[in-house]
Amino acid sequence: MEQLLKDYNNIISYISPRLHMYLSKVSNSIINDLQEIRLRVDRPVVLVTHSGSCFLTSSGKTSYILSSNCVYAYKNEINDTVNKMCGYSMHSHYEDLLNGYLTLPNGARVGLCGTAVYDKDKVKGIKDFSCINIRIPRNITGISENIMNSVFKDGIEDLLIVGSPASGKTTMLKDIAYQLSSGRLGRFYKVCVVDERKEIFPEKSNLIGPNTDVLFGYPKAQGISMAVRTLSPDVIICDEIGQNYEIDEMLIGMNSGVKFILTVHASSYDELKRKSIYKRLLTNLYFNNIVFLSGSNNPCVISKIINFNDENDACNTHSDYINNISHILSKAN
Repeated sequence: MEQLLKDYNNIISYISPRLHMYLSKVSNSIINDLQEIRLRVDRPVVLVTHSGSCFLTSSGKTSYILSSNCVYAYKNEINDTVNKMCGYSMHSHYEDLLNGYLTLPNGARVGLCGTAVYDKDKVKGIKDFSCINIRIPRNITGISENIMNSVFKDGIEDLLIVGSPASGKTTMLKDIAYQLSSGRLGRFYKVCVVDERKEIFPEKSNLIGPNTDVLFGYPKAQGISMAVRTLSPDVIICDEIGQNYEIDEMLIGMNSGVKFILTVHASSYDELKRKSIYKRLLTNLYFNNIVFLSGSNNPCVISKIINFNDENDACNTHSDYINNISHILSKAN
């Protein structure tokens, strides 16, 4: 709880002074349950907890009733907050802003809404910020214990973690990296984390682990390639893989003996199989282990762990393997 309060106070220090004053009154019980802070121009401040979305009041309490006592955010406060989050240098965060996000030094992910600026039919920037969504980062040591005891019971394996937004995928990755690097499985694995948005590990985190290397700010494909060529990792960890060119680099790494642990956005097997990278992840790369997370209402709670090894021994052909995957994964629904 102490670290969570420290992170919360650090986050709200970036928020415009009047809103900061109200947010500083929020009770510890709400902070402990907090997932997101949402600021919208001329609309009430919303705190998203595990129990749902509620409104911030001028007393610092929360209410599920929209009333005149709710605290509203205004345009100048949104702009001030974004500017401070950029260190008063929006130009230096041009690419991040263009992609609609910022990452604070403690790893908090900030989503941004605004008006797109076009140049010859291509988005060149963003202006008139209208919404800020701040996701509260969490470090929960030991949250991956079930994965350690089941998926990695005989040593490190390739692993796909599947979950909807805010289901705890990044939190799970943090602990897996820490546990593998810290000797949890009887040896200190060489872990490399490709942290494109600097949100898996803050640069000064004390939970990285003694045998972990972090490539901060590298695009995933480039980071994977560099890690394989120069860092000799036992395992590479990435968050939110979604592009085929990223898969290309992963394939090179897997053929070099490197294990991969990565996450994909999907709330179920049905959603996963609709993704264009689905067949490549599960057939070309032969991920033998998939963990499904329960969702945003129960972050970091595992709903299903699937291991293909036990049921795949009888597969003699590629088509047998594919059919077996479909049969096993159908149980995840």
